[in-house]
Amino acid sequence: MSKYEIKEKIDSMIYGTFNMISQTLFFFSKSKSIVAENRVFKDKHFGERCFILGTGPSLKNVDLSLIENEIKFGVNYLYKSDIINEIKPKYYCLYDEVFHDKNIEDTIEILEKLPDTIFFFRTKAFKSFEKYNISRDNIFFQACNLFQYGDYIKINMMKNMTAPFNVVLGCIQTAIYMGFKDIYLLGCDFNSFASLNYEHFYDKEDTQVPNRSISLGEEIKFYTLVTYHHYALEKYAKRNNINIYNLTSKSLLDAYERKNYLDIFKD
Repeated sequence: MSKYEIKEKIDSMIYGTFNMISQTLFFFSKSKSIVAENRVFKDKHFGERCFILGTGPSLKNVDLSLIENEIKFGVNYLYKSDIINEIKPKYYCLYDEVFHDKNIEDTIEILEKLPDTIFFFRTKAFKSFEKYNISRDNIFFQACNLFQYGDYIKINMMKNMTAPFNVVLGCIQTAIYMGFKDIYLLGCDFNSFASLNYEHFYDKEDTQVPNRSISLGEEIKFYTLVTYHHYALEKYAKRNNINIYNLTSKSLLDAYERKNYLDIFKD
């Protein structure tokens, strides 16, 4: 057995122990009652298809009018784009703690801009919404506290789920729980580690694009965790007869079958 294999076994033991503790804490937590509301989403879109819109710069070259009447997931700062009122995501995922912490004003702006959209946050955000007296009529929460490793995946929005280190991962897990048969990814360039700058679809021409805020090593480590989570999701999807397609041109994400965006609409 190689040193790498030994390390993998030790890591799996640690992550497994962590998840057992997490499950126990969840059982006795308030989160259990909060996520019970998610029963309304179980297989709500069984057999349908959806499009998950990342915020990669490649989205600038996509004719989004083609999915005007499709079910769409938005993420993070997608709302800053000029076309947000045209594409009107049915669902919107905001898992990063900044959206219920230091950037709560941005969250309020997003909620006001998309009053008919259903939003998903992690249960950690629940207290912030109570603190700021924000209406929760179109807001739901997910308990995402389990560490993903190997093929370990837990996708039940009424229970403790595998934690997405990336918002697109969270969208895919949500879409699977909802019963979507075909899940399409757009704007998932998956290549910020190969650039000095963080570029996004919504950046304006006169916007100063920020430099990478962490070291290359840390970013690659993060991408490794995210990549293997995608691999595990692909295996989970195949076992459950779900198709996940990457429509993002030149994306470095290799977990899913690639398809041409325009070909989707030829049938």
